[in-house]
Amino acid sequence: MAKSYKSRGRTPALITYIIAVVFLLLGLTLPIGVQTFTGGGVPFGKMPLLQLTGALKSLGVIKNIPFGSELTPAFSFSLTISGFKLNIGAALLVLYALVSLVALFMIIPMCVAKKKNTTPRKVAAVTECVALGVLLPLCAMAFTRAASEWNLMLFAALGVTGLMLIVQSIIYFRKSGVIKTITLVISAIAVFFTVANAADNLPFLRGPINNLVSMLQRSRPFETTAGLYKLNDKVFFGSTVLKEALRSPSSIAWNIAAGITNYTAFALSALVCLNLLLNALGLGKRTNMFMLAANGIRYILELILIIVLFIAVFAAGGSFGLGLYILTVLAIAQLVIAVVRFLRYRRTAAVREEEDEDADEADPAEDYAFDGEKTEDKEGEKAPEKAAAVETRDVVYNVNTIYNGPSDDFIKKLTNEEKVEFARVFLEKSKANLSMLPDYVVGGDNAKFFSSVFIYLAHVRSVITDGLMNKLYDEVVRING
Repeated sequence: MAKSYKSRGRTPALITYIIAVVFLLLGLTLPIGVQTFTGGGVPFGKMPLLQLTGALKSLGVIKNIPFGSELTPAFSFSLTISGFKLNIGAALLVLYALVSLVALFMIIPMCVAKKKNTTPRKVAAVTECVALGVLLPLCAMAFTRAASEWNLMLFAALGVTGLMLIVQSIIYFRKSGVIKTITLVISAIAVFFTVANAADNLPFLRGPINNLVSMLQRSRPFETTAGLYKLNDKVFFGSTVLKEALRSPSSIAWNIAAGITNYTAFALSALVCLNLLLNALGLGKRTNMFMLAANGIRYILELILIIVLFIAVFAAGGSFGLGLYILTVLAIAQLVIAVVRFLRYRRTAAVREEEDEDADEADPAEDYAFDGEKTEDKEGEKAPEKAAAVETRDVVYNVNTIYNGPSDDFIKKLTNEEKVEFARVFLEKSKANLSMLPDYVVGGDNAKFFSSVFIYLAHVRSVITDGLMNKLYDEVVRING
C-alpha cells in the first residue's frame, strides 16, 4: 500500500519564522554582553531599543533626546566621505528596529493564510533575508570593537535567523538547500578566519592557530602569520584594511607597493563579506541559471584577487599569512561547487531542449486532440465534465473517471487526466515495459525516479503526453535546484 504524505505547506515556514522573530526582538531588548557572564549582570541601560533616539540624533533626524539614551560606542561607526559624515552604526540600528517591527506584524497574515499556501514560505524567506542583510554588517562592525563591548544577543539573533532560513531551505528545496547551506558555511569560515581576527576574538582558538602558524613557518615570504599577510612588521587581517581604508584611505598607502597590496586586500575582504551575504540571501530563493552563473563569476573574481594579493605581497617584501592560505582553499572549493551546479543545470536544460525538438519533428500535430480541437496544458485546469481523450504516441485511451488514487506533492500538480496517465504508466506500468525505472513511492523520496526518467528518455517519451513530460521535467529541475 502506498505511503501517505502530508504537504509541507505553511507550517514549517511559520514555526521557524516565529522563532526567528523572537530572537530578533530579543536582540533589541536584551543587552547580554561578556560582562554578564563575569558577574557584571545585564546592563539594561545599554538596551539597543533605548538607544534608538540616540541613533536618530547621530543621524541628524532629531536634535535632542526626549527619552532613551545616547548611542554607545558599540553602535557607533562613523565614515566621512567628501566632507559628509555618516554614522553607519546608527543607521543600521534604526534599520534593525524597523525590520524587527515589520517582521512581527507579518506573523498575522502568515497565520491566516491557507495551510497549503506557498506565500508564507516566501514571506518568511524575504523577511529573514532582509534581517540578515542588516544584522551581518551590524555584527561585523562589532569586530572593530573590543569583545567586552559586544552585545551577544545580536550575534544570537543573527545565528538563529540564519539557522531558521537554512532549515526552511532544506525542508522546501531539499538537496539544493543542503548545497546552499554548505556554501554558506564555507563563506562564514572564510569571513571568520580571514576578515575577523579569530584568535583575538575567541581566545580558546589562539593556541591552535599559533601552533598551525609555527608548523608553516619558513623564510620570507613564507614567514607565516595568523592574518592575511604581514607588511612592514604589521599583520593585516581583512578587518584591519577595511577599518583603516574606510576611516583614512591614505593611511594604508604609504607607498605604491603598499597601496596596491592593501587595496587589493580591501577589495578581497569586501568581496568575501559580500559572498557571505549573497549566499545567505540565496537560501530563500529557488535556483535559476542567472544565479548559478553569478555565483561562478564572483568566485572566479575572488580567486583572481587572491592571486593578485599573493603577487603584491611578494613584490612589496611582505609575508603570506595563514588566513590567505585558508581563503585560497575555500575559494577553490566554492568555485568547484558552483561549476558543478552550473553544468548539471545546463545539462538538464539541454535534455529538455532536445526533447522538445524531437517532439516537434516526430509529430507536428501532437498538440491537437483526436477530434481536431487544439488543447492547452494549464496547470490546475479543472477536469471537463464529459469524457476527455488523452493521447500518447502509441496509444489513445479515454478518461471518464475522477482520479481517486494516492497523492503527494508531485501528483497534486497534475491535472486529472495527467494523474490517470501517470498512474497507468508509472505506478501500474501497464502501458509499456519500464522495468529499468525505480518504483515511484507516493510521498517518498523519488529523486532517483525522476532522474531515471530522463536517463531512459528514449523508452519513456513514446508513451506519455507532452503535458506530463513537462511536469516531469519541471520536477527534475526543482529537485536539482
